[in-house]
Amino acid sequence: MGYFDSDAREMLEVYLLETRQLNSQMADILLEAERTGYFGEDDIRSIFRVMHTIKSSSAMMGLGGLSSMAHKLEDLFSYYREHPERLEAPDSSLFDLLFSASDFIEQELEQMTRAEYSPRDTSDIEKKTDAFLNLLNNIQQEEVLQESAGKEETEELPQLPEIFQSKSGIVANVTLEEGCRMENIRAFMLVRSISGLCSLIETYPENLESPGESAEYIGKHGLYIRFEANDKEAVLDTLEKGLFVARCRVVADSRAADTVKQKDGEERETQENGDKESLEGDFMEVRTERLDLLQNIAAELLLHMQTLETELGRRGLDEIESGTAHQISLLVSQIERSVMEMRLVPVARILPKLKRALRDICRDQKKEAELVVRCADVEADKSVVDYVSEALLHIVRNAVDHGIEPPEQREAAGKDRKGKITFTAENTAGELRLTISDDGQGIDEDKVREKAREKSLMDGNQEESDFQKIRDVLLVPGFSTNETVTEYSGRGVGLDVVKNIMDEVGGNLYIKSKKGEGSAFTIAVPLNLASMECVRFKVGDYRFSLPARHVYRFLDYNTVKDTTREISGRDYILYEDRLVPLVDLRCFYSLPGHTPERAVLVYVKGAEQEGCIIMDSIYGQKRIVIKALPPLFGNGFRGRTGICGCSIMGSGHVCAALDTEIIIDLYQKEGKNAVRKH
Repeated sequence: MGYFDSDAREMLEVYLLETRQLNSQMADILLEAERTGYFGEDDIRSIFRVMHTIKSSSAMMGLGGLSSMAHKLEDLFSYYREHPERLEAPDSSLFDLLFSASDFIEQELEQMTRAEYSPRDTSDIEKKTDAFLNLLNNIQQEEVLQESAGKEETEELPQLPEIFQSKSGIVANVTLEEGCRMENIRAFMLVRSISGLCSLIETYPENLESPGESAEYIGKHGLYIRFEANDKEAVLDTLEKGLFVARCRVVADSRAADTVKQKDGEERETQENGDKESLEGDFMEVRTERLDLLQNIAAELLLHMQTLETELGRRGLDEIESGTAHQISLLVSQIERSVMEMRLVPVARILPKLKRALRDICRDQKKEAELVVRCADVEADKSVVDYVSEALLHIVRNAVDHGIEPPEQREAAGKDRKGKITFTAENTAGELRLTISDDGQGIDEDKVREKAREKSLMDGNQEESDFQKIRDVLLVPGFSTNETVTEYSGRGVGLDVVKNIMDEVGGNLYIKSKKGEGSAFTIAVPLNLASMECVRFKVGDYRFSLPARHVYRFLDYNTVKDTTREISGRDYILYEDRLVPLVDLRCFYSLPGHTPERAVLVYVKGAEQEGCIIMDSIYGQKRIVIKALPPLFGNGFRGRTGICGCSIMGSGHVCAALDTEIIIDLYQKEGKNAVRKH
């Protein structure tokens, strides 16, 4: 059955979506406030509203613990709403409390969809919140007592007339200069001078026109004026500047401050709700599963359309193929593109996790670093962004743990005390490139080489200085240069996880480093995982495809083969005044047959590698559905063969999808028969 009843289960999806958004909003505010050391009034109101909403919605879901915890935090920020000056220099313990609450909420949300879910105890966070609020109240009481004691030593405020004690508004006591005479008339003129500024005026004594007792009372005790006005200061300023006025003091201000703020809040809330309603007219929340289903349907339509076009061509129905079938094909492509666009999300949604990870590891390791973002408005498929976020978290932790030096060490090296980690996102020719670079100490190649030899990952007699070899060692599971195991390193779990994620999404990891200056880790992945614009070709009886974004030029092999050179058992060809690798897939995969006379040479270029590939013939360029390889092929199959997936052609044949970067890299490392060696 689970924790939630049937009614709550129906609302669970909405609750999870809303609460995640609110919690993320609060986390963003906290990170920025901790960075600047300042909470703005808008920040305080926003966190108050977040906690108020979570309190109410959690109670509705039967989550009493979460509701109670949110209520305590709401009380805390209710106090800060009344005393925003208390947050001009917020204490670090406040951030620790709020981040722990945010983490608790996030962890609960992740567990709620499980059948065995049971709410965890919130009493620890509630006790800490109560203690924090009690401390604030005690400090305020001491300040009030000190202020009151100071006032008692200097002066005693006039006693409020009984007639005004049960009434709201501002009460001012105006005393006139001694010996001014006609006190009641002068008081009457003062009241007239402020009548245009006030919505309500009441005096004591009441009848100012009559001399006698009123004039005598005003002479001894002053005139009491109770008023209500939008501009309190303007009224008091007018009274103070009045003729023969000696002093004007506010003796009571019993305006319902909460009511005034509540009205302001209601007005803002009304405006926000109005804005929200107008936005809802343009935007709708769509469940991810429904988009996934729609994407799968579009992919199936694409496959069946390819099969239909092939069948029509085989039967000689060219008129139907170029007419109705062509129009349907265009519509299917349009549907597929629309679904892809619906799934696009900003890459910037990764940033809160990166900022939080950076904050936590810097705090734990007593280091200082800031995240510099160069993200613009880059978007990618939601599944891609979700996949790479975990990889980026590992890279950020790795950058601080291994790259950024302690503040004292940085200062001694002539660097800024605070390290800099830069996150860059680019959309280049249908590929998402994300780079995390740091200005730390860089990779110590000698230390890596020494550790690699200890673990027999590198020949003990090998004085290999090629950084590519160092990179391969860093990606080996279980490899670490740290001697001690910490929360973040020492177990060799980090870059190998990043590599595995890249293998799953058909991406690549690139590493650049310079000792003493820093490192840069770049991951390149397709913008979309479901389908891809590809160039399909044939070698013998085998069918292959390459990402169209990597294909730059087609050449006639016969006209350029005379420029080929063999160097160290590998073929290279002269292309634009430079030698680039020449990959013959027939040799590379040990396929039967010979290269035909009318073979095609294709120049390809990825993020890091370039070269030429020989093809027997080309089918053409088309958007196709790439399916991941089944687990049966085992881990590392992509790295050993350069095959990253497959697709089904219209004829029903299987087409192997190739990874350009891995093919050329393998060729340069292993030679012409690279795959056979594995």
